[in-house]
Amino acid sequence: MGVVYEAHDPVIDRKIAIKLVRTDLLAGEERTDYVERFKREAQAAGRCSHPCIVSIFDFALHEGNPFLAMEYVDGLGVDKVLVHGERFAPAAAVHVILQVLDALGSAHALGIVHRDIKPANILLTDGGRVKVTDFGIARLDSSDLTHVGMVIGTPSYMSPEQCRGGAVDLRSDLFSTAAVLQEMLIGERPFSGHSFTEVSYRLLNEPAAGGAELTAAAGTALKAVLDRGLAKRPEDRFGSAAIMAAALRQAVAETAHQEEPAAAVDKTVLAARTRGSSVPCAPTGVLFDPTVLSGIERRLARHLGPIARYLVQTSTRTAANLEDLCEALARRIDRPEARRQFLAEALEVANSGVTAGAALGSGPSQSPPSAPIAPDEIERAQRALAETLGPIARILVQRALKQVRTDEELWDLLAAQIGQSNARAEFLRRRVAG
Repeated sequence: MGVVYEAHDPVIDRKIAIKLVRTDLLAGEERTDYVERFKREAQAAGRCSHPCIVSIFDFALHEGNPFLAMEYVDGLGVDKVLVHGERFAPAAAVHVILQVLDALGSAHALGIVHRDIKPANILLTDGGRVKVTDFGIARLDSSDLTHVGMVIGTPSYMSPEQCRGGAVDLRSDLFSTAAVLQEMLIGERPFSGHSFTEVSYRLLNEPAAGGAELTAAAGTALKAVLDRGLAKRPEDRFGSAAIMAAALRQAVAETAHQEEPAAAVDKTVLAARTRGSSVPCAPTGVLFDPTVLSGIERRLARHLGPIARYLVQTSTRTAANLEDLCEALARRIDRPEARRQFLAEALEVANSGVTAGAALGSGPSQSPPSAPIAPDEIERAQRALAETLGPIARILVQRALKQVRTDEELWDLLAAQIGQSNARAEFLRRRVAG
């Protein structure tokens, strides 16, 4: 329902990010509640002026759909680093978490509890610097939007009291921060499972997993800090972000490390970016050509919308070759006719790119140059997109033009931004209709 776009503020001449939510996909009280939560993100982050918190510039509604204009951060989420198999050295991990705690301490002093600290909400930028984002479910002392009994947050990083729907305070954020730190160190969450029920049971009844591995990787002093941070009772945890930060500094001082922490963070992020530049195929070890994957994704988006990108990324992990990938994606489409159409188009894209058995490290195929897209065609696509998404269509078109070579690719990429299938189909019909 929400997506973040890179944009440009022409008045101040700066790059910004626009977070847009399609509330027309919701109805009734659910829609009202979501708008309120989105507004809360603006209020919470807007009140926090801190170098480690993403700044909010503006909150407004467009045709009933809320959007945020916010600081553009050229960084990588900790979740993206972890998913590529990278792990942080103890000093590097603590370097990141100390900045998170500094940001949280600033928010807590203003009566704001984040309530959704997790790897995806911690962005890493050059120099090992950190930006905390997404205050969408934050609790403000002045707000009664969320009542006791509501379970809100990300299960694997929730505190026990948050999981029970009980009252939360700053110590809940410290629990979540400790959970993130453990995952950064050993790649294993303290409490994991295949369902909310399984995670909840372990969180409420079992000790944190990974103890022995954590001690081996980080030492007993750092392990002791994590044990306290992950205590099931809030009163057994640290009393503030500053106290937890002091304990971490003391613990890491006892841990031998050879590299400056900020440089180690940058090296870890660079390794993750390098791994993520191409998508490995698990069974054979080949690399799928990103250009071919992009073409397949655009064809799939005609039928399934924005989720196409996620499906392509996840399916590459189990597909033995491009043909298998196309067939796996085709099975995601319910209508037989649409399924056959996608499969034919996707296989055509696959056959025009690198061969499925390309050796590891081979580069993408070179496509023949094509004529630039005519200004009239660009304007026509923008008008059609604006009927569905409003003024943000201009930004989306400008961004798309940097990634496409033909009229068809432009319309396909823009169609992928439309969530509703009927609106997406109508947009694509406009291309044919002229």
